[in-house]
Amino acid sequence: MTAPLALIIEDEYLIASDVANGLKERGFEAACVASERAAATWLDDHRPDLAIIDIQLLDGQRGVAAARLKEAGVPFVVHSGYDPEFQSPIFHGAPYVPKPAPIRRLVELASQLVGDRAEQ
Repeated sequence: MTAPLALIIEDEYLIASDVANGLKERGFEAACVASERAAATWLDDHRPDLAIIDIQLLDGQRGVAAARLKEAGVPFVVHSGYDPEFQSPIFHGAPYVPKPAPIRRLVELASQLVGDRAEQ
């Protein structure tokens, strides 16, 4: 069985690194990108099992990566200081963990999403 792959779309390096390390300790593989453009390039060649997304990225808050993930059926968690209900509708309905948050909370939620998906 291969390790689940998580895509972290986060422009703050320390947060991205902490989340990636927490996921790796739980058995995930993790990739980090800091912009919509980088996410699009990464997604051209990979399909994650889940993603953890910040709303505000280096190149704005358009939600293009979130839309692409949703279209592909990839679950994602919104981890942001911005409340998704006041942002693009693409973020509505996704699990939301406001910043700052304990890394273990994100890891637990990621594990649940992958587990839930595996059971479908």
